Amino acid sequence: MSTLRRLCLAALALTAPSLAGCLPYSQNQGEYTLTPVEVLRDECNLLPEVVGAFQLSLQISGRVVRADFGVQDMQLLGYFLEDGEAFTADGSVANVSTTTTGEECLLDQVRLHLDATTQCPTQFNGQLRLAYDSNGVARCNCELWVRFEGVQGNTRCEESP
Repeated sequence: MSTLRRLCLAALALTAPSLAGCLPYSQNQGEYTLTPVEVLRDECNLLPEVVGAFQLSLQISGRVVRADFGVQDMQLLGYFLEDGEAFTADGSVANVSTTTTGEECLLDQVRLHLDATTQCPTQFNGQLRLAYDSNGVARCNCELWVRFEGVQGNTRCEESP
């Protein structure tokens, strides 16, 4: 066996236990319900139209955060910040037909930005910005900014074991 191969196997043996262990962040992966606690901006009264889709399926791989978000079946991609307690994620979908303020809108893009801070393994709190962009129809351009609580399985921090 070559020296290079021995070094590679030794390095793999040393890192394998750390790869098989716990995630480096205390946030659980899985399904979360996002509940708005404060509306900061809602130009077109979007919240009642989209709040039923405020579901997030969170996956964590190292510092990378991936999430499926219920509004327009959007996929988010982001990362944990250096402190390990906060994460951010962004996503967008293009060419969306939706109803806004009771009228049909063809949107060029729907964008979402999410910032969150871990409260405990089953809860995070944060802000999200949802933007509807239409180059053709000005009344379809809308933004929703909310503060929210994300809770997994109805288990808030004070209820965690």
